[in-house]
Amino acid sequence: MGNDEKLNDGKPKKGFSRRTFLKGAAFGAAGVAAGGLLAGCGGKDEPAEKKKKAAPDEEVKLSFEEAPKPIPDSEIKETVDADVVVVGAGLSGLCAAISAAEEGANVVLLEKTDNVNFRGIDYGSIDSKMQKSIGNKVDKMKAVQEIMRYSAYKGDQRVISKWADHSGEVADWIMDMAESVGCKPKPVPIDETTTPGANIEVFGTLGFRIDPNDEALASAPKGTDPYLASIIYVIKKSAEKAGIDIRYKTPAAQLIRKDKKGRVEGVIAGEKGSYTKFTAKKGVILCTGDYGGDPEMLKHYIPSSEHIHMNMYEMVHGNINTGDGHKMGLWVGAAMDEWPHAPMYFDFAVVGAPILADALMRQPWLNVNVRGERYADEELPYSFICNAQRQQPEHFKWVVWDAKWPEEAPKFNLVACKDMRTAFHNPDNIEKYIEKGYIRSANSLDELAKKMEVPVDTFKKTVARYNELAKKGVDEDFGKRAECMTTIEKKPFYAAPLGTALLVTLGGLQINDKMQVLDTEKNVIQGLYAAGNASGSYYANDYCVSLPGNSHGRAFTFGYLAGKNILG
Repeated sequence: MGNDEKLNDGKPKKGFSRRTFLKGAAFGAAGVAAGGLLAGCGGKDEPAEKKKKAAPDEEVKLSFEEAPKPIPDSEIKETVDADVVVVGAGLSGLCAAISAAEEGANVVLLEKTDNVNFRGIDYGSIDSKMQKSIGNKVDKMKAVQEIMRYSAYKGDQRVISKWADHSGEVADWIMDMAESVGCKPKPVPIDETTTPGANIEVFGTLGFRIDPNDEALASAPKGTDPYLASIIYVIKKSAEKAGIDIRYKTPAAQLIRKDKKGRVEGVIAGEKGSYTKFTAKKGVILCTGDYGGDPEMLKHYIPSSEHIHMNMYEMVHGNINTGDGHKMGLWVGAAMDEWPHAPMYFDFAVVGAPILADALMRQPWLNVNVRGERYADEELPYSFICNAQRQQPEHFKWVVWDAKWPEEAPKFNLVACKDMRTAFHNPDNIEKYIEKGYIRSANSLDELAKKMEVPVDTFKKTVARYNELAKKGVDEDFGKRAECMTTIEKKPFYAAPLGTALLVTLGGLQINDKMQVLDTEKNVIQGLYAAGNASGSYYANDYCVSLPGNSHGRAFTFGYLAGKNILG
């Protein structure tokens, strides 16, 4: 790898080897849109490794499990009374606040950062008006059972059914809000979800898109996807119209609960020494997002994260998604989902580079490990292929393709929520990434193997076998769809190192089908609700990629329902 680049100051470096860039590789990606952000905790907990050693029969608590001392009244400078306090101004939190405000509630919405926060453009629902308009019918029970299957039945089917039963009406509610602020909703064509003949059945759960108006585009940060800009604009504008008291730069620190049998009466938020007590007559809704930015929580609840190469959210936005709602819930006796939790993994990480993989790199080309061996069906959905590559030596893969890609890539379409359309490819990226060392290029397989630092003979045998199967039209080794089998024959040849990227964590506080948080004995904690990625009882093992957009669909549906239920 004599011509490869070593990342440090962003300038090309020579003499960059695979083993150099693998050390401590946890890189982010610019341009990733934000998602339901977190209300934060006051102060920092002492690292677990610095705590005194426990006696053999003494239970050792991790630092985030230990409740801090109650904030004294002397540090509380103001008290604000409300009917409902929502913590976190992401998709679920804003929907919860608007939903409660519609019922006449006095709502305070606390947000840790200086703005509302979203991510993603896919929103999953069943039986929305947009879906019905194009004849897109999804079997609710079958969809629920698919999520249950992914979770090995660790989820609560009663909770998951709430998404299936109500997501369509909540999607319609958002569509109505869109039209009220001058944005046009539209359906998502079913062929953007499914591919005939693919090995995995996919449900048509993409519920809607919203075309932005000029004001929505102007209000979004540069580079924001237009569909993301539109929903940010719609939801934020609707919250402002509803008269919600949004308190930015107000991190939540502690819930107010006098004892483990009492109700949650509010939240203390703000900075140390100048806190505000927000009382909640009806209750508190935690919509604080995930815990991907807390290394201790991430390692504990998702051990496989040890081998990720990019924490997409953390690198773009800093350590703001630090499980603050999870912690505050634990401190008042809430139960957490059973370990290990489900991550949302993508094979987006260009190992050794602070970028997302270009769409061209993410096609189902030949994948080999660092020994030059093929090991899996390359058409697998994101989480599956990430699971497979993390089992390989050094936990990443080389993606290999040749000069025929302009003709071959458009035929692949997509599988599950793995979008493989090169419409999202930037043609300028190839030469730029070759120059920077993110993509290796060569005019012979021998030269390419040397640049990849894989065994030349093994690699050439792997390519020869792959070419044989591609010409035969049958993948006898791993069963990949024939349309995705392409030969590696025409120079120049290309290779890119891709690893696992973590987008979000999906374990949370256990809830019932009313979005009420449960304690460790499965009893309701009165006055405490949760939605979005702070809530649990839904995912386990892996994200259910066969129902595209269901994570965002859960967020807006459960936020909406929590806002209604808290007043019921």
